[in-house]
Amino acid sequence: MFRWLRKKDWKNSAPHLLLLSKFRHGDSPEHYERAEHWESVLKESSQKAIQGFVKDGTLEPAELPELVDFKFKVAELKNMLKERQLQVSGRKADLIDRLIENDREGMVEATKGLRILKCSEEGEKLANDYLNQEKEKREKAEKEVLNLLGKRSFSKAVKVVAEFEASQVFPRGFGIDWSSYSGESDVEDLNTIFGRIPGILKGLDEDRLERLRFAAAMMHLWGTNKASPWLSDDFETGIYLERDAAARMLVFHASHLRNIKQYKEAGVKTVEILGVDDANTCPACKKISGKKYRIDKVPELPNPDCTCEIGCRCTTVAGDF
Repeated sequence: MFRWLRKKDWKNSAPHLLLLSKFRHGDSPEHYERAEHWESVLKESSQKAIQGFVKDGTLEPAELPELVDFKFKVAELKNMLKERQLQVSGRKADLIDRLIENDREGMVEATKGLRILKCSEEGEKLANDYLNQEKEKREKAEKEVLNLLGKRSFSKAVKVVAEFEASQVFPRGFGIDWSSYSGESDVEDLNTIFGRIPGILKGLDEDRLERLRFAAAMMHLWGTNKASPWLSDDFETGIYLERDAAARMLVFHASHLRNIKQYKEAGVKTVEILGVDDANTCPACKKISGKKYRIDKVPELPNPDCTCEIGCRCTTVAGDF
């Protein structure tokens, strides 16, 4: 059934190219041969796909240096060098070369039975070309989304992200059907991110706040915790929160307001604030943690009085209906 795909088309198959890319630096095929999620996208077993790569010459057995590299960490390599009274300085590759040069038989024995495959020159080119194309696709989508955010075209921005995710071999988010994703909650959150200022960010000047809003919106849409990809290297908030934490507070505030709205619609009468009690938690957050509030009297989150360096982490849970 898959003979035609195997012979004619696998080099144009995104799932096959993605699987091939996992072996650019050498890996154990056992990591993938028992993974059912690969079979669902490959339309054949991953074992057959890997066997096909080997037959086509795009995968080949790893050599001794790669086997040693795969099996041992730097600390383990240094211990083996010490045992042999050999120099322990240098990069990992230097340590491996030194061990093989001085005790090849020992390294062969140490990696005996280890099955590692790596991309051949042709396989590496195919894998790199695929990954570069995917990177360019992502960068193009991100640029388009930023442009749409600037125009406040939030629905269109959400659509671009959904179309990108739908095109991925393994789309982000468990159980999300990106091909029919409405994104209404995302649009609601984006309106809050660009339209409201949480108290915890008081002191931010308007220019920094606007740049943080774009970064926070991108974090939210792309499902990341880092604002750095969308801020200049020299960006500083001017307040006690660093860039990632400050952007997270914008996302958190939008999520909190949406949650409270949903609680009200569901008939929730009270909510309890759950805090995190650790070394990073400030007195202000500890003060409200565990307290219950009527739904119309819930304090603002993130906590405006929070002084935690990583930002407020208080959340709400529904109480009585």
